[in-house]
Amino acid sequence: MAYKNATTTYQGIQLKVSEAAVLHDLEEVIGEPIPPGGIAFYRTGFVHANQHVTGLSLHNKQLTIIPEGIQELTQLERLYLRDNKLTTLPHTIGQLTNLQNLDVFNNQITQLPETIGELSQLRRFDLSRNFTPSLPKSIGNLQSLERLGLLNIHLESLPDIIGNLTNLWDFIASINHLSSIPDSIGKLTKLKRLVLHENSLTTLPDTLGQLVNLELLSLHSNRLTTLPSTLTQINSLKVLRLEYNQFEIHSPAVKDWISGLKTKGCRVRI
Repeated sequence: MAYKNATTTYQGIQLKVSEAAVLHDLEEVIGEPIPPGGIAFYRTGFVHANQHVTGLSLHNKQLTIIPEGIQELTQLERLYLRDNKLTTLPHTIGQLTNLQNLDVFNNQITQLPETIGELSQLRRFDLSRNFTPSLPKSIGNLQSLERLGLLNIHLESLPDIIGNLTNLWDFIASINHLSSIPDSIGKLTKLKRLVLHENSLTTLPDTLGQLVNLELLSLHSNRLTTLPSTLTQINSLKVLRLEYNQFEIHSPAVKDWISGLKTKGCRVRI
């Protein structure tokens, strides 16, 4: 117990011994000390409180792995790992139960561990610009998630379990290989932004009409020929982008969509 509460100094900051050891391990990997004082997407550093590391950013350090010992950072709330060369995340990441913000934008991640679903406090997760064609089913356990970024990850399908993420208000899955969206999308009733442009979508589920708080729906550059009539039920919709699809613009059905949405104050681009 005495060892567990012991502290040591890292870069002039008093930290728990086990947490300082993690920073030393990472220092060995990146070849330089990790400075205290602040974190951001595009910098390297850490922040702390009460002898614990609460935020860590390692930007553009050619990282290929994160040490398994990362779970020792028990009070970590923010972890930014942009612009590295990670191919996966350690299974122990699931033990970071205080993590609220995880950003791995622009890495080479091909698969997420199932333990990602154990991050019960996670509110923001940006996996954009990776190589992750499928998501683990455990992603549906992230029920605190508010913002999810899946832009350009070579995603081939969305699991039906995505409908469990009922606190999402910002969902980006553009520039992928999606040909359909699961019906469960209609359960995400807090969504304000749904960005699905540059996929291979041919149809959309009627359940989209259940997204009663949606303000932006971006669907341009897909293969859509029709839209669910339920879209006109979304009174909150302000912007609908439909350019570069396969609509018959002058057909009565399309004219009806546009007219119905415009009367509700929606700006339609087609």
